[in-house]
This record gives sequence, structure tokens and C-alpha cells, in this order.
Amino acid sequence: MLRCFSLIALGAIALTVPAQAQDLLVKASRIVLAPGTELAPGQLLIRAGKVQYVGDEIPTEARQNARVIDYGKAVITPGFVLAQATLGQDADLAEAAFAFTPDLLAAEAFDPWHEDLDSLAPQGITSFALSPSQRNVAGGIAALAKPGTTKAGDHMGRIAERELHLHLSLNRAARNQQRAPTSLIGALDMLRTVFTAAKSGVQGGPDIAILAQVLDGSRRVFAHADTYTELSGLLDLARDFNFEPVIVGGGDAEKVMPRITEQKAGIVLSTLRPEMRLAQLRLPGKLAAAGVPFAFGGDPKQLRMSAVLAVRHGLDKNAALAAMTRAPAEMLGQETNVGALRTGCAADFNVWSGHPLDLHSSHLASWVDGQLLAGNEPKEDR
Repeated sequence: MLRCFSLIALGAIALTVPAQAQDLLVKASRIVLAPGTELAPGQLLIRAGKVQYVGDEIPTEARQNARVIDYGKAVITPGFVLAQATLGQDADLAEAAFAFTPDLLAAEAFDPWHEDLDSLAPQGITSFALSPSQRNVAGGIAALAKPGTTKAGDHMGRIAERELHLHLSLNRAARNQQRAPTSLIGALDMLRTVFTAAKSGVQGGPDIAILAQVLDGSRRVFAHADTYTELSGLLDLARDFNFEPVIVGGGDAEKVMPRITEQKAGIVLSTLRPEMRLAQLRLPGKLAAAGVPFAFGGDPKQLRMSAVLAVRHGLDKNAALAAMTRAPAEMLGQETNVGALRTGCAADFNVWSGHPLDLHSSHLASWVDGQLLAGNEPKEDR
């Protein structure tokens, strides 16, 4: 994994949220605070990049002193949260020589000026988990990152949380004929060996310490697994070492649905496409019916389309919106920061001409930390 000091320095610079000199009072005909909870008409008071008050809670004095942004008949929703992404930095987020590197930090390879960051806000994505590459069996620790701007108005992302979950991979990308492991059995044996060492209390380095955090429940595991055998192996591992994984991909998830439900696993789905088998397109609806937490993932540019396709094949609209906002935020342990527009959350929101899952609705704007990143600001009332 890239450990270039220049990128680390850039990441440190990007940690500063642009200051907001004046409160903003944002209005719209409907504001979805979280899927299933909305204000109509709606108002938010934003202060220093966070939601300070909502609706009738807004004090009269704060309302009078704020700059007003009125989107009229538009609909405002929480910004989309992408639960897993490498954003074109896959090579920088992988260790070529070793398959087991659980203590490496994806935050150290973050490029705040990476060109792919510019495409997020126009797609409604206001935060994402920068994840280690799936090329490593244990790739390291993911980070929460966000697109943003500098005071001069230049696009620059930032790391909002340096350490999230441990990222594992059991799919084909993690098996390499030039190094161990070369097979799924080898990958599972490698993980069982190190988890057993951590469970026994063996004093080791930072890699064992990371696994001990998984065992004591203080750090979650995201793991790439697609086929029936990969999913079964992951669920066996999770059962034996008593953790609740989030599956990334899960192509054959329907074949192990009872186990996923029983073991309280979550799923970050791959991109849905119209040409896929009906079983894949109907999977989100079945996950929702079974009470399995899931989020839409894959190609950032196809995130909204994945949700639209799932709705067309039986998924409720509120559940689909939750799978792009609240659900990924909860999987990442960041539900008090992103994925909703409740008091204390970051002022990350999208503006639409109608419901975001109606394709005739236009994306009008995206705001991150109370800053306009994509689209237009309406004419001020005053």
C-alpha cells in the first residue's frame, strides 16, 4: 500500500472542513430527514457544516439571522453514502508482496485531489468508505472520506474518519499464483490461523491487535465473497470466531439466505444492471423481506440506477433510499454523522425535482458539510 509522505500530508490538510461564516436556512417543499421521516414543507438550519435544527425546532432569532436558500417545490434527501470504494486507486490500496496486511490504513493512500472525487457529488454521493483493495486476503482498515472544496473553491476531498472496519477478501482477486494463498482453502486457513492466535491471547504485533478488536466486537469486518463456497467459508469463519460480517458482493447470497439472516450479516451489493438474471434483480427485495441489512454499492455512477432497478423488481422506495443513506452509514458505524439529516449530522444533502428513485426526477444540487459541490443554488430570498 502506498505510504507516500506527500499524500499523508495532503490528507492532513484535507481534514479541515471549510468554515461557514453565517447560518443557512434551507427550505424545500419536502425534506426527508431519514427514509420514512420527512417534513412537508421542510426547513433545516445549518451551522458550521452540521444540521443544527430542523423544522419547528429552529429558534426565531436563528431563522431571522440566517441566509435563506429556498429550493421551492424540490425534494431534499440525505446525501448518498457509498459503503465501499477504491476510486481508481486500487493499486495504491493493495500490498503486492503480502496477502495479509490488516494493520495498513487506506487513509494513508488517500489523494484529496484525485480526479474521481469530482464525479461523486454529481451522482449524489456525499461520503464513502475508502477501502483497501480486494486483492489482499486481509487488506487493512477502511476510512470514511468525503468530496469537498477549499476556501478558494477548488475541489479537494478529505478524510472524515481515519479508521473504520477491517477489510477481508475471499474472492478470486485475493488468490494469486505468485504468492500464498493460491486457493480459497488456503485463504481460509490463513485467516483461521491468525484469528486463533488472536483468540488465544498471543502477544503479537499490530496485525494481531486488529484481529483482537474484531473478536471483542470493537471493529467490524467487511469481506468480499461472491460464490456459494466463498460465502459459506466466510460465514463458517464468522460463526466460529463470533463476529457479524458485512458481505461485499454476495452474488450467490440467496443460496445462503437462512445463514445470513441467522448470523446477522449485512450485504453491500454489487452494481445492478438491466441485463442481469431476475434472481439478482429481485435479491434486494428478498433481503428487505428477510430483514437483512443491505446497501447498494459497486460503480458510483450506477448507484442510483441500481436502486431504481431494485424498486422495479419489488423493493419498496423507502427501503431503496435507506440502502443508499441510513443503511450504509449504520454498517460503517457512522450513523450519527452521515446518512440522515437529523440534528448533529453533517449537512450532506441532495436536491431533486421529485423523488430520487423516479428517473424523470432531475438531480438539482448536492451539498457536503453545508457547502454546495454540484448543481446550482437558487436565487436568495434576501
